[in-house]
Amino acid sequence: MQAPIAANDFLSLLEKSGLLSADQVRKATEKFGLTEDLPPEQVARRLVKALVLTPFQAERLLEGRYRGFLIDRYRVREVLGVGGMGCVYIAVDTEEKRKVALKILSAQHALDAGMLTRMKLEAHAGMIIKHPNVVETYRIGSTGAVNFMTMELVRGISMHELVALNGPIKWQMACDMFMQAATGLQAAHDKQIYHRDIKPANLLIDSDGTTKLLDFGLALLKAEPSDEFSLSMIFGHDCLGTPDYIAPEQSVDSNAIDGRADIYSLGCTFYVALTGRVPFPEKSNTAKIAAQRNKTARPIRDIRPEVPEEVAAIVERMMAKRPEDRFATATDVANALRPLASRRPVNFEFRELVTLRARQARQKEATTPRSSGSGPRSSITSASAWMGNPSHHLAAEIDTFTADDTPAIRQPAPARRERGSDSAPRRPSRMAPHSGSNVPRGWILRRLKTRQQISVTRVKTRIGTATECELPMHGSCSDERQCVIEFTGDEWHLKQESKAQPTFVDGKPQTFAKLKHGSKVTFADGSGFVLLNVDLDARRLSRRRRLLAWLVPSALAAIAAAVVWYTIFR
Repeated sequence: MQAPIAANDFLSLLEKSGLLSADQVRKATEKFGLTEDLPPEQVARRLVKALVLTPFQAERLLEGRYRGFLIDRYRVREVLGVGGMGCVYIAVDTEEKRKVALKILSAQHALDAGMLTRMKLEAHAGMIIKHPNVVETYRIGSTGAVNFMTMELVRGISMHELVALNGPIKWQMACDMFMQAATGLQAAHDKQIYHRDIKPANLLIDSDGTTKLLDFGLALLKAEPSDEFSLSMIFGHDCLGTPDYIAPEQSVDSNAIDGRADIYSLGCTFYVALTGRVPFPEKSNTAKIAAQRNKTARPIRDIRPEVPEEVAAIVERMMAKRPEDRFATATDVANALRPLASRRPVNFEFRELVTLRARQARQKEATTPRSSGSGPRSSITSASAWMGNPSHHLAAEIDTFTADDTPAIRQPAPARRERGSDSAPRRPSRMAPHSGSNVPRGWILRRLKTRQQISVTRVKTRIGTATECELPMHGSCSDERQCVIEFTGDEWHLKQESKAQPTFVDGKPQTFAKLKHGSKVTFADGSGFVLLNVDLDARRLSRRRRLLAWLVPSALAAIAAAVVWYTIFR
């Protein structure tokens, strides 16, 4: 994989990629003045600005990667997200002339029978269920080297992201979202398809409030027992699902369930939407599953008194331990919610959201152990590695251009790379190690409950109950790895790591937030800390002292003058 060192090298890779034909490359060269003396970075920048290439495409070409932009009949444009199975892209279906979501099974899972079965299940269910509240699957296929499926492209935000970024959802909007989700769920149940993994990450909401179910990768298809047999042979059948949302009976035998198990999981998801926290914030998966079977969640109205009793009662019934005590069908849930529901627009910036997903992928890549023998993988199945790359030539564009067609180039081009040099100029990543000059000085964390003061001298400090965390929060309800605070040289950034417990900054749940002197970070039980700069406090105290040193003599002089005046003129 040889990175281009001249304009002609880049244009040659562009032609090899299939994104442009030889004739189109020639026309672009003439139209945009792509002369031989231009560095490849400048060529890429001009083509991105002209909307000929997306930043993702340009970046891959600048790395010397030209394979994988055409998957079957799909032209890959941009990364949409990264998940456990692989990567999802925005792509153009060249036959249907429409944009689709293209899910690619990652290279490390290409021979994983479990992941292949999950992709098959997800695609099969998505093609059977045709409903406006379920993300539709169009096609599943393989090129021999790459396994893929194409789905309806929804420019939406997941329930998980919505709650993490904005906190609990207004109850009227939540009722409407879950009425829609229940309607989509009933469409699946009518086909004898049971989702078995309903959770906030698997509800997708677009800007007008339309809610869709997605990811049927663990679904039970009663009409396809062979698929269930394959899944059971690989994963076992006793406990398929996510511990924070799994129904009690599903945790015992995931095959012996009906639609009421999905209603339970939908109820747990509804609980999170209304409260901003999971029903049972236990430390381990074993404890979570035990709680699902035996414990009762804290009442919603104890956390959010403004939620009406009838809404809380609906959630409580959905989360009943015994299936017979729940709503009999998802339609019954939808009918109960309909009088309480109110459809409203959902405010989010899709570009910013995809950029946020990219940053999360970079963090995940940075913290994922790599095997010593692993080298560069396929140029299209390793988007998480691309997102985690700390040195993008077009890093400025990546942060502003995400999944839309209108890139914004704000930063000047980087320094030209000289011929024969071993490496390209590198733009520091937000996640890159900082130099000694950026080490935080004078900063402390003051615990809220004990008022203990802890000096912060590391660029990155992990916070949680695990022993490897630099700031252990023993005795709190925070997760093992709750969050990270990172110093960038002039400011602090907090990044959420826990998927179960919220982190609050100055009383608001946050996934990413800037911190400043006096910022208060708390967890669900009220424990936490305040970030303080003692040098700043010292400077402020010094200024107060200087002010007092000037004010006191002035005040005494004024008093003395007043006494003299009174003595003379009384």
